[in-house]
Amino acid sequence: MAGGSASKVREWMRKRMAPRRKAAGISDSGSSGDHQSAPASPGRKLLAGAVPSALRWRKPRGNALAALFRWATYHLLWLVESVVVVAQLVFFFVRFGFRL
Repeated sequence: MAGGSASKVREWMRKRMAPRRKAAGISDSGSSGDHQSAPASPGRKLLAGAVPSALRWRKPRGNALAALFRWATYHLLWLVESVVVVAQLVFFFVRFGFRL
């Protein structure tokens, strides 16, 4: 394959992608330092705003129900983890017949 053919393909790809990049708000020059990001869809904006606020851990400020829920959740997960650990130990001892 000749060297000129590859540059023709590269030029064709650049021209073909240029309208899409301009429509998305991205500058055509690759070396500029101030790149603009593509605008997000409304659903993506809603999700981007909802996820961090849902995952943010805050101290309950006078909200007794939130504190009770957090306490109950912590102890329930602790209980589930304990049951899993005991089940793994029982499985180990049953599988290997109590011989170490």
